Amino acid sequence: MTRRFWLSLLVLLAALSSARAGDERAAQPLLKPEQKAIWAQIAGQLGTQQSFALVIGISQFDRLKALRGVEAEVESVSKAFAEQGFAVERGDIGGRLDKQGLKKAIADFLGKHGDRAGNRLVIYVATHGYAAKDRRDLGFLAASDSVLPGRDDFEATAYSVRELSAALTGIVAQHVYLFFNACFSGAMVPDPVRGEDRQQMSKPELLKALSPEVAAWTLDLLSHNARLVLTAGSDSQTVPDVDNPYARAVVAGLSGEADADGDGLVLGTELAQFVRGRVARETRKGRRANDAVFAVLPKLVPPAAPRPDAPPRVDYALQGDFVFLSPRGPRELASEGRDEVAEIMAARARRLPAGQFVECPDCPVMVEMPGRKLALGKTEVTYAEWDACYREFGCRRFLPDLGKGRGDRPAGGMTWQDALEYTLWLDGKGKKQCGTYHIPGGQEWLAGTGVATDGLAAVSETGLANCDGCQTDRPQGEALPAGSLASNPVGLSDVNGNLWEWVEDGPACGFAELRRDGACGEGTVMGGSYATAAARLTPDLEGHMPRTSNEHPWSWPTVGLRVACDLK
Repeated sequence: MTRRFWLSLLVLLAALSSARAGDERAAQPLLKPEQKAIWAQIAGQLGTQQSFALVIGISQFDRLKALRGVEAEVESVSKAFAEQGFAVERGDIGGRLDKQGLKKAIADFLGKHGDRAGNRLVIYVATHGYAAKDRRDLGFLAASDSVLPGRDDFEATAYSVRELSAALTGIVAQHVYLFFNACFSGAMVPDPVRGEDRQQMSKPELLKALSPEVAAWTLDLLSHNARLVLTAGSDSQTVPDVDNPYARAVVAGLSGEADADGDGLVLGTELAQFVRGRVARETRKGRRANDAVFAVLPKLVPPAAPRPDAPPRVDYALQGDFVFLSPRGPRELASEGRDEVAEIMAARARRLPAGQFVECPDCPVMVEMPGRKLALGKTEVTYAEWDACYREFGCRRFLPDLGKGRGDRPAGGMTWQDALEYTLWLDGKGKKQCGTYHIPGGQEWLAGTGVATDGLAAVSETGLANCDGCQTDRPQGEALPAGSLASNPVGLSDVNGNLWEWVEDGPACGFAELRRDGACGEGTVMGGSYATAAARLTPDLEGHMPRTSNEHPWSWPTVGLRVACDLK
């Protein structure tokens, strides 16, 4: 165990005690036997006696291209896990490991360390990856002796997700974190946790300051199931070999950068959020998009009496979490004892006029429509708002900005499934004034224009719209930052022009219909965009485009979303 790990542990325990240096009277209450037992148990589970990591880097192959960047990658991640207090084992020998060796290394590791519920297990594999032609959710990790993909005997020479699922079956260790850095590695997520079947995970509340209660909470996290998977890309994406942003993000996150709330802990979910955002941004700079896939492996719950013969129930709830220590220790927060989130919300609310509200720091501002139990987003959903949904795994795709910038620019390129995912994520946030968030219907959207259909002869001449030829002193030919132009009579910005906006018109199309190709047909977008000619821009301008799933996404950069909610 490294000196750095022990120092981090001591910093954490010292902070948890809330004792000032040299003040023995403040530390005395924590000498109670039950509290000392808590510290001892946390220290035990986070030490090398119960924390084990298997790191495998396959860079040399008989028939496949050598991976030049793997050697440096596995050295850096091995060091990062060692500094976290893990006993690190290397499964490869000089970058080589054949199929039987790979299968045996994983099985032996799980067999040796998976027999104790309190053990923490990490498996990190860097190699070539492939997805089956007919099933992209059936993934393979290549070994040194793997034949070329496409050959009939390829599957026999590569390690499959089915073999991984079999190896995980039967182990009792509750805390397992799998890292796969390989092309198409999204296909290495074991069934049945892929796609829309994965439930949204609950997140621990932000901790504003450390206290003895945090230790009990940490122990509670360690006592519940947390089996997690984090891949370098989706099941349809290749990933770079040299200078890999996924490995860099994992190492940076473990060094403390992923400690979003400064409590001295890097939780498995925090690490996944950090890696997912970092990888998406960095890979798009190099024009090779990667979207890290995060999944929770379900817990099989035995049937309860009186039906012991019934099949086990699959529980997707994440009650625990994988716990790493931040080597930087807890941050000293000037806001100790204050509710920062509440203060941020109160400050935002004070700046909003009557009839407008916002329900979370990353939520869009909503505007109540006169005479209706309806509110509409003041602006189109921005990249900042979309990125919050992406970080929290509510939105599966990272929407590219085409080099124009993110932040308060409206998020374009949304598919119908993107719009569904965003409103579902938003609907899961704490709500006080909204009953249900949804994609607005056509008539609801028209309520946001503030005028009757025939009440405005030329939207382009009002100074409220961004279009091709609109009279505005702002740059044209691209979407303007949200709210750049004056609001319309009901308090909304950019209703016409800027981006087309999805509306819920015609036959219903939800996630179930999206799974069936062609079941949804065309959908409706309204309002026009920055590329719409001024002569066409009317308050009720309507367009049509396919409503697709994200298995085969189809959209334009000019299409976005303005959310609606039914008021309580």
